[in-house]
Amino acid sequence: MFSSVAWSEGGAGLSSICNNLGCTPQQKTNILAQLSNQCDIEFKILKCDELVKEDKNASKLMRRCDSQGLCSQIPIGADQTVACLRGYANSLIDMGKDLKDMAVGMGNAIDQSWEQLKENKQQRLEFIAQCEKSLECKRDLSKGVPAYSAVKDEELAKISAAALFVEYESKKAYLQSIRRSVPNTRPPEAHPQDSEITTEQKAKLLNLAAVIKEKLKKEYQKFNCYKPEAQTEMACYAVGQVLDPTLLAGAAFKGARAAAVLGKEVTEGSKLMLGVEQAQKAKALTRNAFIQKYVDYNPTTVAQNEKFIALAEKGKSANAYFVNIENSQMKYLNDNLKNKNLVTSITNYHKELVLERFKALQKEFPDLKITEYSDFKSLRFAFEGKVTPEIEQRIQAIFKESNDEFVKFMRDNSLLRSSDKPQDYFRAGVGNTADEAGIAARYARKTGPGEVVAFSNSGLKSELGAKIKSVEQDRVMLREKLANTKMLDGQTFQPEVFDIVRKNQGDSKAINLALMKRYSTPNISNEALEGLQRYVKNSDEFSPGLIVAKRELANLNDASQGGFTMDFVGLGSSNMKGTAEALAKSKDLDTALVEARLAEKQVTEAVNKQKSFFEKVVKESVEPGKLKSICSGDDCVAVATKPLTEQEKLKVLNRVADSKYAAKMRFAFVNDGVQSAEVRNTLSTHGESIEKLLRKNLGTQFKGFKLDGLTFGVDMRTDTLNQGTVKLLMGQSQDIYLTKSERARIKEVFKKTVQEFNDSVYKKTSSARYEASP
Repeated sequence: MFSSVAWSEGGAGLSSICNNLGCTPQQKTNILAQLSNQCDIEFKILKCDELVKEDKNASKLMRRCDSQGLCSQIPIGADQTVACLRGYANSLIDMGKDLKDMAVGMGNAIDQSWEQLKENKQQRLEFIAQCEKSLECKRDLSKGVPAYSAVKDEELAKISAAALFVEYESKKAYLQSIRRSVPNTRPPEAHPQDSEITTEQKAKLLNLAAVIKEKLKKEYQKFNCYKPEAQTEMACYAVGQVLDPTLLAGAAFKGARAAAVLGKEVTEGSKLMLGVEQAQKAKALTRNAFIQKYVDYNPTTVAQNEKFIALAEKGKSANAYFVNIENSQMKYLNDNLKNKNLVTSITNYHKELVLERFKALQKEFPDLKITEYSDFKSLRFAFEGKVTPEIEQRIQAIFKESNDEFVKFMRDNSLLRSSDKPQDYFRAGVGNTADEAGIAARYARKTGPGEVVAFSNSGLKSELGAKIKSVEQDRVMLREKLANTKMLDGQTFQPEVFDIVRKNQGDSKAINLALMKRYSTPNISNEALEGLQRYVKNSDEFSPGLIVAKRELANLNDASQGGFTMDFVGLGSSNMKGTAEALAKSKDLDTALVEARLAEKQVTEAVNKQKSFFEKVVKESVEPGKLKSICSGDDCVAVATKPLTEQEKLKVLNRVADSKYAAKMRFAFVNDGVQSAEVRNTLSTHGESIEKLLRKNLGTQFKGFKLDGLTFGVDMRTDTLNQGTVKLLMGQSQDIYLTKSERARIKEVFKKTVQEFNDSVYKKTSSARYEASP
């Protein structure tokens, strides 16, 4: 694709035509018209317009097929160098490199990448082919070889790169033999402390990019949709991500997005633009820098949280005024952004904005005693003292101002997707108890952004009172219609019923199939299916927020040797079940809130036992000291001190599968060798999402008792985000038996699940995809 256009642009042909050299004006017009027509045809064949539909920013990176565009996009050496350096620097920043001196740091990184490419036997042919075109590369190979020390550039250019490489290998072997026999007392050669990357390093980077560009043009044809300058920036971005060209498609297309967002038009004579000052400015705009700053932010101490909890547990007798500010879209963000650390950082940044203003309020009203509380999802306050209408108005203003600043920061720094609506993330409520403030904050989801809802609001009380009666009517109706099934439990239904309905809200067919398969029940009527969805949705509105004194940070930031995450399966459904049981006992709103809090405490106690079991399994499944486990509110991690074997991973899964928690835990494994903490955490989140989708897909094909005896772990066998292989590991209870065909079906469903995950996550991008390992 783009064969003749690419050929013309790469040589002197098109440049001569555009500059009226060696052709008449009519010949120039005819040739350009022919090339323009061919470019248009190939643009349509490659469906390049899809790239623009996926990302409107990509339009300025596309090739232009008109005559003027063909001539304006002829590669100029200086422009290509600047574009390449920009792409490479952005890549290092996005990988989390903390480069105090960007120029020197990039120089070292380029030298290391160049040496790795020379030593990579799998890329030997690509390296030599590119070296044949580059005098700088030949000069690098001949360095230190006596036979070529006095050879002029004109003569060196005539010597084949293959011959020079043989000489280079001979010299390397000779020097290694000397080093083995003679102790090295010479200090390592220092890198020149210059303010710019050297000419030699620039040439190395361009040659590295050329190898990658050739690979991408052959194997990923849509790469040819981009103009030459964009291709160079994308390829150089990819050099900084991974070195193996067989893995570079995802990184290159990620570079396209970086180029579209951060790139600037380059003019002839531009200097190296990514020095220290500009690099640090670019870094301030990256998600990685934002996450590094806010992911571990914790504004309250355990003592502060415990004091708030003590007040909250007193209920109305505390004689306090409670404020609850929560991230109401946390589950949605985790499921869609696939980046828990980013979601945590977003929540923490909003907390910082609110706290700054509340501290100012405290100084203005020194007689007002304010106790603070913070967890992963919410920021809460207990006011002891007289809260006047003026203070209530100030609280309203604080929340709105914080929200407005938050939205502006998110958009100014492109931390979210253009389709995201950060103004809808945070909601606030106030009341005379912590749970009144909590349910008011939940009710605030129905109001406009930035509004604080009071529990005393007559509309809120009236609507929620009516909803309690509606929930009870649905409960009675559903238990009558489903009386002959195994779905009933206690005064409501099995936790898995809540889970299936919650995950498939709006899809009655999927709910019906999943319930029929799990409980071996006949077809469920449309009236019952609609009632189940309404019942689950309405009862969940009364679920109280979790309150924990100590906030543990469970992530893989320190897991350079690998590790895994464990997410509790069905925790949300257990909480929903507890709330529904509480509502079945309640006749009014006040009683419902009290009973729901008691039910939440029972669920929390059960979860704590599950955490203790997890920690016991981690400790006993590997040699002492090999794994360190940490648990937070609803998930746990295990950090390895040295790489885990597949047998050790399976041992963990089988221990869990042989317990009552077999289907209550999902695992995602990340291998050693993943250098970026952010990549490790995101890989594990992707693994958890794949497992969640897998269990959902298997729910319509396997009976519930079999799935209840299986524990799944998704092994992310890649060190690169958004590409590489993933393997399904499975622990099996000794109480169940899987046939050969059932095992084959699980593998097939897993393969389709990985593809489904790819399609859902990357439907708006051109990223590479994960591949299911056999």
